[in-house]
Amino acid sequence: MSFGEAIKSVFSKYATFSGRARRSEFWYFYLFNLLVTVGLSIVTKFVPSIKYLSLIYSLGILVPNLAVSVRRLHDIGKRGLTLLWFLVPSFIIVMLLTLMVTVFTTHNSESGSSTFIILYLVFAFILLALSILFIVWMARDSQPGENQWGPNPKEMPGNETQNLD
Repeated sequence: MSFGEAIKSVFSKYATFSGRARRSEFWYFYLFNLLVTVGLSIVTKFVPSIKYLSLIYSLGILVPNLAVSVRRLHDIGKRGLTLLWFLVPSFIIVMLLTLMVTVFTTHNSESGSSTFIILYLVFAFILLALSILFIVWMARDSQPGENQWGPNPKEMPGNETQNLD
């Protein structure tokens, strides 16, 4: 699946959480999001009046991003709800880290600085471990044959010659 085909596929299945997604579809879409986000960040530096464009893009891309992630998990034989194992703890940890930094900078006490650093590092390590596990799962090859979420998209007719995953 090429870059353009992957983007087209994800947007044509905007809110489709059923089925399977190939590695190339997921990673090309991830690359597309990264490029658009970096591009919007650069443009916003020069044209501050469009600063909300990044927020609008992020909100608009949230559903297809979740959908392709769930379909990718289906492709490796995992339930879509497995995504919650990454999203919920990651969200909680990011909120805790933000709260910790806010509290520490406003109360700037020397007595709790070592505790703050240790807790911060523990939470950051857990977040890093979750991220690495997510990347490893998303990089896995498709589960061969048909599974409960449908046929392997790599083995479908028309995909024999292009095996980019």
